[in-house]
Amino acid sequence: MTGKDTVITDIAEVEKLLREARICRLALNNGDYPYIIPMCFGYMLEGNHLELYFHSAPRGQKLELIKKNNLAGFEMDILTDIVKGENGCSVSAIYDCMTGTGSVEIINGIEKLTGLTKIISKYDEEKQDHKFSEQALNSMVLIKLTADSFNCRRHEVAEEEIDLPG
Repeated sequence: MTGKDTVITDIAEVEKLLREARICRLALNNGDYPYIIPMCFGYMLEGNHLELYFHSAPRGQKLELIKKNNLAGFEMDILTDIVKGENGCSVSAIYDCMTGTGSVEIINGIEKLTGLTKIISKYDEEKQDHKFSEQALNSMVLIKLTADSFNCRRHEVAEEEIDLPG
């Protein structure tokens, strides 16, 4: 079973993907192999300018890797459906995804507060007003990824390959 990819260029569809994706996988350089970690995230999209925000404990491998090399990749997706082939030996996923690259940095001050607000607001279904204590802000690190490039795609099963009841 093969699929077909369609590039998503409509800004409303890109925004929908950012809003509905639950996890962003951040890929950092770890020498011979990439270091990939799934993370909750927040975002700011203005035109083609994308910033992603992640929170972290104040110590750990990802922070050490960022200090050594601040270039990163990322991926997020929304799984829509799984289509099984007629013979049961094939399967294909239907999904929207975003991949990209950029540079990461540790942020502080008002930018840290903005980033944390973006993260918490993304997952808050009640859309409450968020206030953070100084102790809470000081107990975490905020990471900002500024995308150099990103693209969005929709992966579907080729219509002629979908098994329709007959």
